[in-house]
Amino acid sequence: MHIDVKKVGRIPDGGGWRAHGRNSDYSRAVSRNKKKTGRGGYVYLHSAIDGHTRLAYTEPLPDEKASTAIAFLHRARA
Repeated sequence: MHIDVKKVGRIPDGGGWRAHGRNSDYSRAVSRNKKKTGRGGYVYLHSAIDGHTRLAYTEPLPDEKASTAIAFLHRARA
């Protein structure tokens, strides 16, 4: 079994600054929402791939701590 964790930036609903421009009204509204809700930042994709059958399993999780990775491994085995 191969296991990997990838850190991915969260993209707000409707697109990020690349779609609307850095100083647009939409971009400023998204920035304000991130500060209020705390939904900005990153999500960690934990992936497990069976080396023999090439069956893949992935979960988006809030961090990459050891306890989170161990719990993911138990769920992936099941």
